[in-house]
Amino acid sequence: MKLFFQTATTVFALALGLVGCNKGADSAVLAKVNRTTITVADFKKQVQDLDPQVQPLVATDAKARKEYLDQIVGYEVALQEAKRLGLDKDAEYKKRVDTYREEMERKVQEAMKFELLANLVKKEIANKITVPTDQEVKDYYTKNITRMRTADGKKVSLEQAAPVIKDRMANERQRNAFVDYVKSLKAKATISIDEKTLASLGTDTAELSAPGDLKKPSAAAATPVKEGAKKEAPGK
Repeated sequence: MKLFFQTATTVFALALGLVGCNKGADSAVLAKVNRTTITVADFKKQVQDLDPQVQPLVATDAKARKEYLDQIVGYEVALQEAKRLGLDKDAEYKKRVDTYREEMERKVQEAMKFELLANLVKKEIANKITVPTDQEVKDYYTKNITRMRTADGKKVSLEQAAPVIKDRMANERQRNAFVDYVKSLKAKATISIDEKTLASLGTDTAELSAPGDLKKPSAAAATPVKEGAKKEAPGK
């Protein structure tokens, strides 16, 4: 029974995941591969990285757990062989690892920025935003009644649409409040822009990017929003 199909990227991530993670209450050794140990903590971490639909199977089915551990052992054996052959010293390999590391660091930095902005929204903006009233939701529904339909054309009732509309209105208010807040900060800040350099980027980026790759930042994209922001009003 073949349950787990991993892409090259997933295999690489899995291999990295086997390093470390030997601390805590789950330090019991689950398997040994030559001089390398695989602990209970290592195994649990790999299970957490599986598809959510597969995780319960591994957690409850002994055969699936054994098969997954066997796969992890197989990866470890292959990694050890690659190192024995000196492939980890290969210049191209090192270059790609450095690229992966830089990309991961960039993603971490972006995530930290987003969290910081989210905290700013909570502290300075969230408590100033009024929750849409039932009447406001009803007015929105009435104004957009022709769009209140499902993908197959069926009419959506006010009761069905209300939660989505309320979330949409709340998120729009939060985005608008954030834009206004940023404008007030800009007004007090000292900002300088090199227009000449900015203009020169048009040619450079056009050469580096395929048509359609460049997207204009929007307030929605730049603004941290509460959970549920991805919901759209029916018919949108």
